[in-house]
Amino acid sequence: MRVSFGMVIVCAAAAGLALPVASQTLRSRVTTVTMGNPAPVAQLPFTAEYKITRVQTLASGATITHESTVVVARDSRGRRMDTTTDVPLPGEQTPVTRVSVSDSVARTNSNWTVPGKKATVVAMFAPGAPHYCAHPALSAAPHVPAIPYAKPTTEDLGTQTFQGIEAHGYRVTSIIPTGEFGNDQPLTSITETWTATAPGLRRFVAHEVKDSPFIGKIIRELTNFTQAEPDASVFQTPADYEIVNKPAPGSACPADEGTESPTSPIPPSPPPTQ
Repeated sequence: MRVSFGMVIVCAAAAGLALPVASQTLRSRVTTVTMGNPAPVAQLPFTAEYKITRVQTLASGATITHESTVVVARDSRGRRMDTTTDVPLPGEQTPVTRVSVSDSVARTNSNWTVPGKKATVVAMFAPGAPHYCAHPALSAAPHVPAIPYAKPTTEDLGTQTFQGIEAHGYRVTSIIPTGEFGNDQPLTSITETWTATAPGLRRFVAHEVKDSPFIGKIIRELTNFTQAEPDASVFQTPADYEIVNKPAPGSACPADEGTESPTSPIPPSPPPTQ
């Protein structure tokens, strides 16, 4: 009995059987997993006190030492306060404390000194607002060629504890080749930075040492740390101070303000220290 091949195909189709076709492309099932953004980690409130020591070595070998104390406070609302007090030398007057507050709630940056009588409050940029006004005199800045510094090397220092804060340290070494600044030998800069490992203390520097021929040696030493909500008063200007309110810098063009165009030169960037 002779059965044609065409008849087999017709019968198979009628029976609901799937037949492979040479031109058919095989497809594999792909499961796509969409990873959402991780939930933001709440930043822990704290108050930290530092001792800052700066030592400059002169060509004669003599050293000049300056000391200051720094207090940093951050609350759970994102407000931050920084104070710097220079330790007076023998015979000097009462030390002056410089205070800076960044208030993300009121959207202001405030500065004042103690003792003092006046506080400057500058509005932050509104979301989406331009941060500067384009000006022809500033748009034609000359091109400054890059100086070929040696690639910095980074060394992992492991973990260490400072005032109860576990921190991870790195040492970065940078070398400026001979002759780049008229130097008759290579210039080496070393920075050691120890940053807290706790997620709620992201970017918190627990200890830092900078040693550079440009700035000398600066040691930032954590002397006290309190993990608690700071008193709200530290973010407020003194009640008896005169308040000078200013708009966000660059929020309006000079032509709109009826003043002349800015003529202040832009200071050149200092050479890198690390």
